[in-house]
Amino acid sequence: MTNKPANPINLFDCSTAQKVIGQDKFLKAFEKILNHGAYCQGPETKELEAKLAAFSGVKYCTTCASGTDALILPLMAWDVKPGDAVFVSSFTFVASAEAPVLLGATPIFVDSDPNTYNMDPKDLQRAIDEVKKEGKLNLKAVIAVDIFGSPCDYDAIIKIAHDNGMKVLADSAQSYGSSYHGKRAGSIADMTATSFYPTKPLAGYGDGGASFTNSEAENDLMVSCRVHGMSKTDRYDNIRFGLNSRMDSFQGAVVLQKLTVFEQELKDREIIAKRYDDGLDSYYGKQQILDNTTSARALYTIHCEDRDELMSYLKEKGIPCGAYYPRPVNTQTAYAKWNTRSVPVCEKLSKTVLSIPMHAYLDKETQDYIIECMNEFAANKKSKAA
Repeated sequence: MTNKPANPINLFDCSTAQKVIGQDKFLKAFEKILNHGAYCQGPETKELEAKLAAFSGVKYCTTCASGTDALILPLMAWDVKPGDAVFVSSFTFVASAEAPVLLGATPIFVDSDPNTYNMDPKDLQRAIDEVKKEGKLNLKAVIAVDIFGSPCDYDAIIKIAHDNGMKVLADSAQSYGSSYHGKRAGSIADMTATSFYPTKPLAGYGDGGASFTNSEAENDLMVSCRVHGMSKTDRYDNIRFGLNSRMDSFQGAVVLQKLTVFEQELKDREIIAKRYDDGLDSYYGKQQILDNTTSARALYTIHCEDRDELMSYLKEKGIPCGAYYPRPVNTQTAYAKWNTRSVPVCEKLSKTVLSIPMHAYLDKETQDYIIECMNEFAANKKSKAA
């Protein structure tokens, strides 16, 4: 068996890219900011917006203070408000449900597809039909989360939403860099949100986010809303309610540097995912990636009926792992009053999925060790069951 690596294994890697790029480049970028003094929405954030828009193939990118704000700003641009229904994934981080709730809208939780772990279009249609039959809420938007970096079935979701007069917001916090039918994340849905939190594929050194659109009007609204609803012509006339959600120039500078190696990191993540796909025992179910799509591979996630036992085993072997997400959002305390629909697949996934180390700088020896340890666990379980 492959020896346990001498260095600790990381589930994520938030620092190696800095060594690859060269720490001096970061320091020079920070020195430039200290000299010009534009600490919020300085030239670095303007440059980042242009480069991200070009990378995604859209006209506009609006940076902001966090991935959560990147979800809220598009909803504000669409005038989401009390009385509106926003259909959200339940098997995900809370932010995608939190965004509409903060605007007074009602989250309608939608179940997951058991193979992709993403929003199930069939259950989305059922949820819409239920809301329409009840007749109390206005159908407004769908927030589809690309869980673990893999794009949703946007052809189906967008058609269902548009047929019912709704917009689709893609939550690409984990999938920035992915592609769907030749389009990159940012240009697939009506609008897109992403995050630059340190564990994300394109990561900063703190909080930060961005929203993407091809509509000048939507972009203008988000630019206004991220600075308290400020007027274009008079900065002391706030013409709408907004947020304090400016990206600081230091985060902009970090993400600009990270962007220089991002394409290669995506390729390296895919190589590692392929080794996992090919090397891991069939005892483990693996997340299905839709045809004609690529995943950003934010997390490599399997499902296993003995998930908790496997977690303990891997930790004993020095292999970090994570159960993302152990509680569907609809079951969480603050969201209990909206827990009105059955989402059995979400509940099943919350008890069986496990994410193992995945980042662009995971060396081959460590990959081999992880695969061998997991296969040893699988062999023992199958032997006991025989």
